[in-house]
Amino acid sequence: MPKRFEDGLGYLIHHLMYALRQRLAEQCAASGYPITADELALLMIVYQSGDRSGLSQKELGDTLAKDKAVITRLINSLSSKDLVVRSSDEKDRRVMRVCLTKVGKKAAETLHPGLIDILSQAYSGISQEEFMLARDVLGRMLKNVRESSCK
Repeated sequence: MPKRFEDGLGYLIHHLMYALRQRLAEQCAASGYPITADELALLMIVYQSGDRSGLSQKELGDTLAKDKAVITRLINSLSSKDLVVRSSDEKDRRVMRVCLTKVGKKAAETLHPGLIDILSQAYSGISQEEFMLARDVLGRMLKNVRESSCK
């Protein structure tokens, strides 16, 4: 195990995420969509879900590991940019579903190739075996942390 904080995986993961978030926000702005990396993630999750009725705010929160207040703020921001719209669930009016607008669908289609390029660049020089090993190790670490949390 690392002796210094800076040598730990958490430190590297934090810096990797910061660098990716910055690069994604730059790519979005350059493409004409000044949105944050978190907004892009929400946009892409809704886009890739293929669910015409949209995703619930809870589903989005669970997928993005964000609390209700953060998800509400992201949706409000994307809604103000005419990228998403909220609607009540047909079966349960208490549930709000999030769908892409036509502008949101076009944005997702425009931004997707740049996102793929950035991720491909991040994964360059990493074999499939290395990727799977890293994914396994990080998954086990996440499980360990979740299991050790206060109940």
